[in-house]
Amino acid sequence: MRSLPSGPSAWRWMAGALLAALATAAPAQSERPIRVGAVSALGVQAGFPESSQAARRYFDAVNAAGGVNGRRIDYVSLDEGPSPQTAAGAARKLIADPEVVALVGGSGLFDCPVNAAAYAAAGLVSLQGASVAPECFASSHIVPMNNGPYLGLENAVAYAVEHLKHARVCLSILDLPGMASGYQRALGRLKPSLKAALDDVAFLPPDADFAAAIRERLARRCGAIVFTGHEPTVLRWLQEAQKQGLGETDWIFLTPAYTDQVAKAIRDPQARVHAMAEFEPWQSASLAMLDWKRVMREGGLPLSALSQGGYVSAQLFVRVARGINGPVTRTSFAQALRELPPTPLSFLGMPFHVGQARVHAPNRSSLPVVWRNGLWKIAAPVWIEAPPLAAGPP
Repeated sequence: MRSLPSGPSAWRWMAGALLAALATAAPAQSERPIRVGAVSALGVQAGFPESSQAARRYFDAVNAAGGVNGRRIDYVSLDEGPSPQTAAGAARKLIADPEVVALVGGSGLFDCPVNAAAYAAAGLVSLQGASVAPECFASSHIVPMNNGPYLGLENAVAYAVEHLKHARVCLSILDLPGMASGYQRALGRLKPSLKAALDDVAFLPPDADFAAAIRERLARRCGAIVFTGHEPTVLRWLQEAQKQGLGETDWIFLTPAYTDQVAKAIRDPQARVHAMAEFEPWQSASLAMLDWKRVMREGGLPLSALSQGGYVSAQLFVRVARGINGPVTRTSFAQALRELPPTPLSFLGMPFHVGQARVHAPNRSSLPVVWRNGLWKIAAPVWIEAPPLAAGPP
């Protein structure tokens, strides 16, 4: 057996062995994956799976290209489930894992109302691909990448009055649980000229008689009718409206209506149907859009605002993480995000900025699109931008 050196040579040998061990261990430490989580509504019934799925596809592409400074991203997407209790349980799992440095691409109904305070207490930032609940826009640690329904409604009213020049606008707001307060605050934020044009505001439950509601709106001779529903209810609304005749009315929907499915459902060649796109329209041929389409098609995902939101949230995470000098942790990521100067991002109509704000709505811009011969076309060349949020919900 070979004996170990003694005396001064022993110290040199031990120091050399220690340095060799550290040199061997250092790459292993730097190659550990960066763990990122998400809490989303993944169920078949009221699910928003495209957002987190799109984030995953983007992270897969980044990993294939070498990861973030040589480290791959380990993405853990959990289902918020059918209740606030299951949503809280999913968040607890991610919060309890110290390796989870941020949440990216989430989208759900329960996550924000149930988990916003827990994320703030844990210092865990959530870059949500598609935010819905009012609480998503009232948290220090949740950053929505989309307009959301409330800012989208503000922009839809501005479009109807200032661009389409209507003096009588009727609103039909889908009254989903927990969302009414957000819509009420959005209406309160409208400037006087927009409020003056509101002829009627109706909150409709999901099981409302849409045919009767549409007859009432048409009887009021509204120049524009705004409906805030998600895609399944938009399809129901359009079906009933077309039975009664779309006429000369401008029918305005929010981002969930901006899909191929809705475009195919419109049969009247003279229809005046509009949607408020909250990201760059996906018919665009820009290089960023072409890359997004490629990544989505390779993953078998639909081209929609939901998948755009998930993609751009993952893109932002990678950009911020790559700029961190030192370990990527919850603290270092949150600090780097706050210190990021106003930055152009793919798909957004305004520079992205979080800064030291107490609440976040970094994407307040909508670009109206209009239906023409079975396709969506850009209706106005200027992004419509809602005013910044105050330190409370929208």
